[in-house]
Amino acid sequence: MKRTILLLLLLFGFSLLVQAQSEVGINRPFAGDGQKSVSKARSIALTNTVLSIGTGISAVALFDNDNIQKVGAYLTIYGIVAGASTGNFYAEDYPRGVIGMGARAVGSILMIDATSEIFGHRFERTLNIDDKKVSLTDTKMLIGEAFILGGFIYNLISLKSSVEEYNSGGRQFSVNVNSAVVNNQVAPVLTAQINF
Repeated sequence: MKRTILLLLLLFGFSLLVQAQSEVGINRPFAGDGQKSVSKARSIALTNTVLSIGTGISAVALFDNDNIQKVGAYLTIYGIVAGASTGNFYAEDYPRGVIGMGARAVGSILMIDATSEIFGHRFERTLNIDDKKVSLTDTKMLIGEAFILGGFIYNLISLKSSVEEYNSGGRQFSVNVNSAVVNNQVAPVLTAQINF
């Protein structure tokens, strides 16, 4: 079951990276063409975190439908792991977003056995991953808590730098789909470019 959750976390992260690149085939605008704001980045990050976690926990607690409970549980995991990174993804700062998301994913994996202690037995039964009683002051739990909290703080603090780099044109990431002639046939070519 832990492998399934790890796979889902990785798929969430990959889907966020794909969604964050809003226009495939077009490089992002340079400074002055499309400015982004720190307040909007912070709003996106907090909304994706708080709304996802709140909605997910509420869905598990209020509904008896197994499908709704599973969606709610996965929405909560999304909010914990990826929510705070969406502000960095908005500013197209993928390295900082992935670092914070990775820290929270590691923390979440370390705290899998504390699911019922944190979210309750109903949430734990929905995911069916918590098989033992633990104390939130155990060393493994404290390290997991530190990773999750540190990931949140890192992403929220780094938003200003991410937006400033975007607005100054300092960091660029682009994915392009072009065509090329290979053996007298037109073939699609996928290219990626990262400038620091």
